[in-house]
Amino acid sequence: MTQLKYSSSSSDVSNTAAINTIEDGNKFGRGIEFREGAPVQLLKYTEGSKDGFGKIILNPDALDILRTIREPLAIISVVGSYRRGKSWFANVLHGRHDGFDLGAKVEGCTRGIYMWSPPFKLESKQSDGKTIHKRVIVLDSEGIDDPKQDQNWTTKLFILCLIVSSTFIYNINGIVGRDDIGKLYLMTDLSKFIQEPEDGDFLPRLVILLRDFALEKPDSFKDYFLEKLNNVNSDAAKGIRKFFIDFDVFGLLHPGCKRKIVQHMEDANTDELDKEFVDEVVNAVKSIYSQLPLKYIGSSTMKGTAFVKFLQDIVERMNKSETSSLLSIPSEYESIIQFVAQEATKEAVEIYKKKMDLLMNKERLPMLWEEFEEIHNECISEANKLFYEKIIGSPTQMENYVEQLNKRISEVKEEFTIRNSEELMAYNENIAKDFWARFVKIGLTQETLFESTKEFQEALKSFELAYEKSMMRSPEAAKVIASYIQNKYSEAIDYMAQLGKMNAELAKAMHAKEEAERLRLEALAHEGELRREIEAQRREYEKNKKNFENKMLELQTNIEYQKKSQEEMRSHLIKERERAAEIYNQKMRDSMLEQQRNNEKFKKILIEQEIKFKQMRKSVKEESYKKYEELKKQLAQNEKANQNKLFHQSLLLQIEANQKETQTILEQMQMQNEIMQNEIDEMVDNNHEDLDIANIATSVVFNTLKLVLPLPLPGHK
Repeated sequence: MTQLKYSSSSSDVSNTAAINTIEDGNKFGRGIEFREGAPVQLLKYTEGSKDGFGKIILNPDALDILRTIREPLAIISVVGSYRRGKSWFANVLHGRHDGFDLGAKVEGCTRGIYMWSPPFKLESKQSDGKTIHKRVIVLDSEGIDDPKQDQNWTTKLFILCLIVSSTFIYNINGIVGRDDIGKLYLMTDLSKFIQEPEDGDFLPRLVILLRDFALEKPDSFKDYFLEKLNNVNSDAAKGIRKFFIDFDVFGLLHPGCKRKIVQHMEDANTDELDKEFVDEVVNAVKSIYSQLPLKYIGSSTMKGTAFVKFLQDIVERMNKSETSSLLSIPSEYESIIQFVAQEATKEAVEIYKKKMDLLMNKERLPMLWEEFEEIHNECISEANKLFYEKIIGSPTQMENYVEQLNKRISEVKEEFTIRNSEELMAYNENIAKDFWARFVKIGLTQETLFESTKEFQEALKSFELAYEKSMMRSPEAAKVIASYIQNKYSEAIDYMAQLGKMNAELAKAMHAKEEAERLRLEALAHEGELRREIEAQRREYEKNKKNFENKMLELQTNIEYQKKSQEEMRSHLIKERERAAEIYNQKMRDSMLEQQRNNEKFKKILIEQEIKFKQMRKSVKEESYKKYEELKKQLAQNEKANQNKLFHQSLLLQIEANQKETQTILEQMQMQNEIMQNEIDEMVDNNHEDLDIANIATSVVFNTLKLVLPLPLPGHK
């Protein structure tokens, strides 16, 4: 057996990353796959810093290893008491006895947290038949109840492993007692240390290993553990039931070998161990791997870059205080999502830029736009592949990041577009210049002057045919010939007219014809550019749509795989539904109270309007009576003055008409009041919620005012 050259010293974390992979080792066998590699220290804790409390230091070399991982991560933390076989079980997870340093002394051996390098790949089939490819990181932490430990570090270590893991293996004594519960008490109220996200898996799957279990095997280790834990600490038992819906408990016998072998388990041969113990270990390992969940951020799987950022942020937060301060998982997730999006965008744009530059230089500019778009599509496909592999977050967040990526890619593409367009212009201008000199310019010199307009026009035609045959067909080619028509053609026509080779009318006609052709060519060039741009946008839209749909399908699949998340989301949905129902019921109660208050207001308005109506009716009667008395008085005066009989009869008719009018007005007011009364009674009875008191009051007053306008009186001379 080849021994690992490995030191557990924490004096220099960077040295551990240089350990060579050991191709041979002490294999465990029994169907557990052997994993090559070696441990690398991920982080360590230094005590007594200048701030008055210890600091967690991450190993940059280990982080570099993690950053290269592009597969979804499954992270297993093995935590527990020192000298209980914790590190040995972490080795067995790799199909070997050796690997993580075990040590034979009373003091704990592991310091800080070590990870196995390289993290190994694992394929697992789901119940739906799909195969998931994942990268497994196994973390071996130092014992959490070493008497020499800083207790604040012990708490931080436990919380740290709990947060970063997708499977949390807790290794304790088989006879559950107060000394072996350790940091399980923290689970009584994790809200003191962690602010949970609203949705999605947050805590890992819990696996309890009861070591050296010598009692009679119970029917259910899970029930046995909870019962004993409840007897020792009921709060801890409640905490586990509350936070860990899905967890397993395995009881492992004593290895059943001599003390010397137990003290050096890295050298043990599997056949030297108790057969029942080996069977229990194999069963536990296979069960752990068969149910190995991925690490999620909401509905997105965590990969190398995201995990490194997550780890760095948590360590930074923990280093800010002596005790373990409150960790906001939603805030950490948001920070990771933004960071990963920025890194993915930056990397995707860089890949696109480098590949475009390489291909365009290889093909040499200028190139036809069809070729340009083919190269662009090839480059952007590779950039999008990397981007969509890395990006995480909610659909809304992803849409925003996709838009940012498209904007950056468009900016870079525009730079290459301008380069190619300038090269196309230069190429076609050189072609045009050569053929113009050969076919047209030579006939505009005194020595070889065109003899007739027909010869001049044939030369122009020859120039155009030669240019069309040799040019690189593109909007730029159309722009070049349009420019020649506007400038060169015009100058040549004017020159021919000056020399008398072309009459003024013909020159004018040719100017008009060529101007029309120039406008047509410019429109054609613009149309070509627009068509190319629209087609490019259409293709990119379809690709983005397909990529986004695939990403949404991936998120949906992730949600389905998160059993715990489904239960939490279902519970959250029920609570939201109950809350919505309560809000609705409260609104109905408030609406009924408001309706009652409105009814009281309506009644009050009705009473006030009835009083006003009576006052108005009284006022009308008094006014009418006053006018009546005035007319009587006027009549008496006329009679006394012995005025003629006709005027006397006229006044009598006026009095009679005024009385009838007054009676009609009073009847109309009475009818209006009754209609108003019926309308308000109907509104009150029907409990209309949308009644507008102000409008009713305004309507009543308005209708009443119409009735009390000054009455028209018959005039007289």
